[in-house]
Amino acid sequence: MPGKYTTISIPKELYLRLEKIIQGTGFRSPTEYIVYLTRQAVAAIETDRRLINSIPYMTAAEEEAEGKEDDASGGAGYSS
Repeated sequence: MPGKYTTISIPKELYLRLEKIIQGTGFRSPTEYIVYLTRQAVAAIETDRRLINSIPYMTAAEEEAEGKEDDASGGAGYSS
């Protein structure tokens, strides 16, 4: 049986943004926060499979463009 955990890579810039977001929240790391968010999303999708199509998806080019806009505006972040 494989190990209990696996590694998922995310852009370093996103990881650094998450470090700022979780300050003072009780989450000990961006990884812990990502696991929490992912569990919430998976539970919701398992309840209503149609949700998988309603989650906004950004291509790498769109993420890069947004990152440049954030840098120009002082790091405003996502505003969904």
